[in-house]
Amino acid sequence: MVKVFKDEHTGIVTTYTYAGNSIATGIVKAEFEYPKGYLEQFSKKQKHQDNLPKTKRLYLNPATGNEVSYARAKALKII
Repeated sequence: MVKVFKDEHTGIVTTYTYAGNSIATGIVKAEFEYPKGYLEQFSKKQKHQDNLPKTKRLYLNPATGNEVSYARAKALKII
C-alpha cells in the first residue's frame, strides 16, 4: 500500500510504502520530494545562524518542531 502526503505550507511531498495492505504492517520505504530551491534556502539559513552569537540564534524545540529563542532553549534544557 502506498500513501502520499503533501505539506501545503512547505510543499514537501512524502510517499510512504507499507508492507501489505494495512498501515499496521509497518513502513517499508519513505521517500521525500523537496520543492526546487528548498534545500539551498535551508542551507543559507543555517549558515546565517552559524554566524550569529549564541544569544541571537534560534534553536529547534524537538517536542514541538518549532524554533525557540536562546532563553527558551536554555529553560527547556535544549542547550
